[in-house]
Amino acid sequence: MFNFTPEEKRVILFLLALSFCGLLLNSLAKINSRIEKIVYPEVGPVKLELNKADFSQLVSCGQLSTELARRILEQRGLRGSFSSLEELKEIKGIKEKRLEKLKEFFFIE
Repeated sequence: MFNFTPEEKRVILFLLALSFCGLLLNSLAKINSRIEKIVYPEVGPVKLELNKADFSQLVSCGQLSTELARRILEQRGLRGSFSSLEELKEIKGIKEKRLEKLKEFFFIE
């Protein structure tokens, strides 16, 4: 049916073997990713106690700029401690939308 030279046959065989190896590696990668999800389940963010968190912890949550973290610490220093997360709205730069995001990262005992 096809008249290939020996060199062409070797090239075709090489390409088929390479394709097979690629499919095998792809399958192994998919299996491995499923195993990692079983062994290492995704963990949500760890909540921090707002009245005990220091500057680096406030900034590391990813929702606060250095300026907002500084304002929170100043406010906490003035009042002693926060009794609820709603009090954060008194700080310049924290509105309802940002407060909802911060509730995922902080709590108050």
